[in-house]
Amino acid sequence: SYTPPSNEFKISMKLEAQDPRNTTSTCIATVVGLTGARLRLRLDGSDNKNDFWRLVDSSEIQPIGNCEKNGGMLQPPL
Repeated sequence: SYTPPSNEFKISMKLEAQDPRNTTSTCIATVVGLTGARLRLRLDGSDNKNDFWRLVDSSEIQPIGNCEKNGGMLQPPL
């Protein structure tokens, strides 16, 4: 049987996330909610109307510093 990934994230943690409205942009996001293996994320600088959900093992979220380490560029949210 499938075991969902463990969720070691906490409310208010920061991470890098792909902007769901512009998938070529990576932005800083804050964890604003947790449900099982899902994270409710808010891009820093946006309001709760644009919150979105991602699974903890999604390739669309990375730890802070990932962009810099890989030569990427963080963007402000649209």
